[in-house]
Amino acid sequence: MATALKLLRKTILQTIVGLVTLTWSLSGEAAAGYVSIDKDGEVWWFKAPDGKHFLSVGANHVESLYWQSPNNQSFVRTQYGPDLILPNGQINEGSEAAKKWAANVSRNFETWGFNTFGFHNSLSASLRSASKAFYVVELDLRTPWGWNMSRPQLLQAMKRRPTDIFSEDFRLAAEANADEFVKPRANDPLLLGYAYSDGPPWTVSDGTDAAALEKLSPAEKIIHPWVLTLMSQPANSSGKQAWLAALKEWYPSADKAGATYGISASNWGDLAATTAWRQIADSAQAGADSQAFLGKIIRQWYAIRQQAIRRHDTHHLILGDKLNINRDRKFPEELSRSLHLMNDYVDVINIQYYAPFSEQRETLAFIYKECGKPILNGDTAVNPLWEDNPLSNTEFYGKLGKTYADHVTNLFSLPYFIGWHHCGYMRGLRKPYIEAMQRGDQPTVQFYLKSKHTFREGFISELEEPITPLLTPLSQAIRESEQVHAGTGVGKGL
Repeated sequence: MATALKLLRKTILQTIVGLVTLTWSLSGEAAAGYVSIDKDGEVWWFKAPDGKHFLSVGANHVESLYWQSPNNQSFVRTQYGPDLILPNGQINEGSEAAKKWAANVSRNFETWGFNTFGFHNSLSASLRSASKAFYVVELDLRTPWGWNMSRPQLLQAMKRRPTDIFSEDFRLAAEANADEFVKPRANDPLLLGYAYSDGPPWTVSDGTDAAALEKLSPAEKIIHPWVLTLMSQPANSSGKQAWLAALKEWYPSADKAGATYGISASNWGDLAATTAWRQIADSAQAGADSQAFLGKIIRQWYAIRQQAIRRHDTHHLILGDKLNINRDRKFPEELSRSLHLMNDYVDVINIQYYAPFSEQRETLAFIYKECGKPILNGDTAVNPLWEDNPLSNTEFYGKLGKTYADHVTNLFSLPYFIGWHHCGYMRGLRKPYIEAMQRGDQPTVQFYLKSKHTFREGFISELEEPITPLLTPLSQAIRESEQVHAGTGVGKGL
């Protein structure tokens, strides 16, 4: 009897512990063994699985492309042998060459003080095995937008791939993506978090192509491209049905709704059947409708993505999209609206931002005020588009190193700024330049040559030589960054 009671008590205790653990996980709090975020007083941090606070310092574009330059083919063959790169251009995972390559990258990260592989990185098995660095997983759904598309470009992209965010197909695509990329990593303590797309079009710039803008219809000039795409779908599509439901919220009748768009509609079926929305009768109201429906799209985007992730992983951080802040900051109302809409669905505000600290300080303060969440600059560089310079120009790289060191120190003196990922690892030939050479596109080749921007920003040469005048001050600043961030160093941001 006593044994039975002990067994019963043990079973009850285990059940209670299990329920508490489940509740803890579902509440959004971090379980042991996962990267989380933590606020110590007024200072935000990433929190490592062992409980230690840290700041994420990383690099993007550690990609096989940069070991296939016409400038370093001989070096790569001598350094690693003939089997580092497969015929398809990818790293030959598992080969001795790949192990040596990964060990070199890992050693550089540790030497420089870097601890994260950022957004634009292949998930190399060799690199993951060799390095103790954290990493970001990009959950790419092949979205129609590029990181900085203008209105005319985005309209064309949406026409080519009319993504219906409200459809069952989209939900299933998000779940399939999570099945492939989230499920296998749900228990990986080195995963920093999940990121989505590059520069989502929550704001839209008209761009500089006046001729392309002139060709747009009145509706195309006012209505957001994604909204217009869903408005223009067939009556039975999920996106069109969502648009009609929204119109019924905003207008007392179909004829009133149609009047805004210069459409004669005696019933809602007339609007459902309309697939060509070209004219605008009331620009202000149409613009307001567009922004309101875009809000529904944004919320749906983040809700579906979050649900797909949390089916497999209730612990790891959701970083969300890498916001194009160089563009978004020019539209403060739209930026504010998008931040509020995504706020319930992400743990960190993930941005891409190239600007001097004097500008960034103001913008970052605005973002934090709007959402109250820590900020990761997941793709950045100081003085983007460095002019081409040989390593022998130590004066150029020395000044650049001082600028980088000051920039990083200032950013980490902001209590809500917790991560800095550089847009580049190797100072190698830019991908667009290489592609232009390969296809014989001489105008593009000459553009890069004349502007002296054939090489991307990075910290080693194509022969893997460290750019010491740049790295020495930057690494020192990185070593001191946690002290600065905690408020005990000499930062200039507060």
